[in-house]
Amino acid sequence: MKSPEQMGKPTEEPKERPIPPESYDEAKWIELKRSGLLPFAINQGKKMGVPQEEIDRFAEDFIARETKNKNYDLVYKLRKNMGIGTEEDIRIAGEQLYKFFLKNGQSDSIVDLAEEVYGKDSEEWRHANEMNKAKKEEKDENEDEEQELKADIYRDATFADLFEAIDAIEEDIGLGELHFEEELWDNFNSEVAEKILAFRDVQEKEAANTKVLDFFKKYGYSQNDITVFLPIEFKRKQNKK
Repeated sequence: MKSPEQMGKPTEEPKERPIPPESYDEAKWIELKRSGLLPFAINQGKKMGVPQEEIDRFAEDFIARETKNKNYDLVYKLRKNMGIGTEEDIRIAGEQLYKFFLKNGQSDSIVDLAEEVYGKDSEEWRHANEMNKAKKEEKDENEDEEQELKADIYRDATFADLFEAIDAIEEDIGLGELHFEEELWDNFNSEVAEKILAFRDVQEKEAANTKVLDFFKKYGYSQNDITVFLPIEFKRKQNKK
């Protein structure tokens, strides 16, 4: 019998055998997944030859768990920066984070987020911008108030004068809001703190006769030490004309 070549017929090329998927170290992949480091695990998984379907499944499981734990900031960053999921998935994650920021009054990052997710012409961006401005104004006002919370006394003032100035401030802002006693215990030795508080509580006569600067000087503290560590400001008496 003649062969196909002898009969002039084309020979059939042998069919290529399907190439099996590359094998990978499954134990190491499981260890990587347990590490909790999604970007690192994904990058290492790709290098190891882990199938993309397996990597995608792991990423989505990780994100689902973090979403349940309300780690919306992490979820949005992972989806956006690593391209996990579709454009729609990224948008949904961004909206979820925006609503979370809005609910919790987190204004620091909400403006940039609103621009990324909704655009600068959106109502969401305008609302976020107004919220951020209001928060900054409130913060500035609070800082100004904190700077003003100091008992102003003359350099020759006694402890009676000091306590009177403290009481006047706390009558307006609330008892203990000046934090005089807290700062006293935190920044001066216990002997000094105990003697000063005794002036206030049981030794009123001594308080009226003991000058603040003289007392602190006796224990080695300067005027600067007092104004730095206590809510006290010393003022000069105006010369009479």
